Amino acid sequence: MKITCIKVYKIRLPLKEGSYKWSHNNEIKEFDNTIVRIETDSEYFGYGEVCTLGSAYLPAYARGVRTGIKEIGKSLIGLDPTNIQEINDVMDKSLKGHPYVKSPIDMACWDLLGNVYKIPLWKLLGGKFGGMIDLYRAISQEEPSVMSEKVKQYKQEGYKKFQLKVGGNPTEDIQRIIQVRTILDSSDILVADANTGWLMHDALKVVRKLNTWTYIMNNHV
Repeated sequence: MKITCIKVYKIRLPLKEGSYKWSHNNEIKEFDNTIVRIETDSEYFGYGEVCTLGSAYLPAYARGVRTGIKEIGKSLIGLDPTNIQEINDVMDKSLKGHPYVKSPIDMACWDLLGNVYKIPLWKLLGGKFGGMIDLYRAISQEEPSVMSEKVKQYKQEGYKKFQLKVGGNPTEDIQRIIQVRTILDSSDILVADANTGWLMHDALKVVRKLNTWTYIMNNHV
């Protein structure tokens, strides 16, 4: 079996809520998603995907995915996509670094391999652990009252784990965390993600204030 064609598609995914914000005034309004389809000289094909969160969240950017695949794609034509180690070796020789460029191709090869052997990928990758996965909901950085209202809505949808985007003004972040925590059940999980937005003294201020608030609430109850 040999790779005959690598097709790349750009898919725009607008955010349902309009925008997503986190520390350092970062904001996106849509995801720039890339879908890769690997075709072969047989009936088999595979799909891969990479979807970056803008260009300021991780060292990966959407347009770079498609440009990078154009750079390495020709070197993969004619190779056996089920020989995934060779595929990765050739990609590394053709382009140093940039794993986000290579990941959808690697993913597509695994997808194709599963189709060849007619077994799900979780079996190929070592087995399944557990029957379900609990999802968490990330909450865009907004005014404290807006964030708490969103969490109320998500609780009604069945979510029990929440990640607040903080990392702004520490005083406002404290209010964000407290307002959300007060509407959650004791079994719900809340994580505050500052995304490097706090300096050390900011983080200490938030932790000390929340520790005091937690102590008061526990003793009041």
